[in-house]
Amino acid sequence: MERNPNQKTALKKIFSTQNLVMMAALIAMQIILARFLSIQVSDTLRISFESIPVILAGMWLGPIPGAIVAVLADFLGTILSGYGTWFPPLVLGPLSVGIISGLSTKYIFRSPLAETRDTWKVAAIVIVVGILNSFVFGLVGSTLYSCIMVKQDTTIFWVLLGTNFLQRLATKPLTIAVNAVAVTIVNRAVYKPVVSHILSKA
Repeated sequence: MERNPNQKTALKKIFSTQNLVMMAALIAMQIILARFLSIQVSDTLRISFESIPVILAGMWLGPIPGAIVAVLADFLGTILSGYGTWFPPLVLGPLSVGIISGLSTKYIFRSPLAETRDTWKVAAIVIVVGILNSFVFGLVGSTLYSCIMVKQDTTIFWVLLGTNFLQRLATKPLTIAVNAVAVTIVNRAVYKPVVSHILSKA
């Protein structure tokens, strides 16, 4: 079945040279932030910035590029880190971040979020995707990983889910708040003078 012209145009724009370059840069940034620039405050508190490039990919490029950045960054990061087997359920969290960031920007706020008046919208997106990542999709994915790959016992899923939730409750809110501030600053500083000009050529 042949695609209609609108679908072809949309796909062509998504996979334009400019978009592919942006996606590659954001993937590289995510891998660096995830593997080398997290802050271990204490034994239980770790502030990570790895969601920032995925959020920006969704906001700047749309839900499909956001999803692509999330999946490829997770896959390549696993390989480069030498962890061995890539575990697809672990990408549920980043995948939700990329898709929801893109959908929110495109269909809810209907704005590139480049102006000062859009600051609260950017922060709202980061907070919502952070909560969903940390306490829904990412929580389920990491718990499945613990059950299947580490414990090799799926019967303890609900026990581990509760324990994992409580641990995240103590650490993730601060990470979400830091990410909201960081994304707001980066978006405000970079989108209008740089990114919008690159994407306008797509």
